[in-house]
Amino acid sequence: MKKNITTKHGFTLIELSFAIAFISVLVITVTLITNEIISLYRKGYAIKTINQVGSDLIEDVVDSIQASPPAKISAFCDRYPSGSVSRTNCESNGGSFSVYQQYYTDVIITSGKQDNKKTVPLGGVFCTGKYTYIWNTGYLFGDQYRSEDGSPLSSRALRVKYKVGDTEGTAPSDFKLIKFEDPTRSTCAWNIYSTDDSIVYPSPSEYLSPRQISGESSVAYGFEIPINLNEAPVELLSKSDASLALYDFVIFPPAQYDVTNKLFFSGSFILGTINGGVNIMTSSNYCESPNTFNSDFSYCAINKFNFGTQASGV
Repeated sequence: MKKNITTKHGFTLIELSFAIAFISVLVITVTLITNEIISLYRKGYAIKTINQVGSDLIEDVVDSIQASPPAKISAFCDRYPSGSVSRTNCESNGGSFSVYQQYYTDVIITSGKQDNKKTVPLGGVFCTGKYTYIWNTGYLFGDQYRSEDGSPLSSRALRVKYKVGDTEGTAPSDFKLIKFEDPTRSTCAWNIYSTDDSIVYPSPSEYLSPRQISGESSVAYGFEIPINLNEAPVELLSKSDASLALYDFVIFPPAQYDVTNKLFFSGSFILGTINGGVNIMTSSNYCESPNTFNSDFSYCAINKFNFGTQASGV
């Protein structure tokens, strides 16, 4: 009699090892491709958000300027005694500080294993004649920036105190850009650059320094808005997934037509993400490579915007 012998077929240990290795490579490849797609999506979203918010901000500022009535800003210099240094400094730039001020400080920027020292803007104010804008820059919120003494820059953010009717208020300590009605430009007239109650107009070559808010600690610098507002300041750069902030906001000395007193404003601002590692150098603005200072390149975006328009009161 013949016996039927059943032969069982299966994978050898070598075949099984090759199969596991192939599947592992396939899973790793799919994971890397997925991560790359997610990174590209995040990068695209950050760039799209920067461009959209920047365009909206230009529209807001331009509308505010166009709605501002003509005014002779050089008349701001009349508040200083004739022949004084402050009067001379004011007249030398046509009273430009009555519409725009930005203050600066030296910071240490950590980039890779190297620390660099640079003078950067920390905040400022722009009084259009209809609305006023006050901002804190992204240097105050990024981990790679610190004061020369090693303390965090966030303690040097501008504070804003105001009053609506009988109610006193304070803007959030981490605000990035706020706006409120100020038709007389009184916020810019309230000299941010004075260290005491005296009225001092800075020379064109010196950096501005914010003054201390009365009744606050020695680190609370900024504005006590000298007018009774109709409503609380509005935040224009609220918290978002992209965490945007201004890194610079420059308003050039406005050109003025003497007959009508109409002002032509031109300016630029740099808008960037806080996350990701923005690096702003003298010659260029860019995002640091990954792991330079715990940065995530996919979250980083930065762009510079320019605008110009006339204040016509319409």
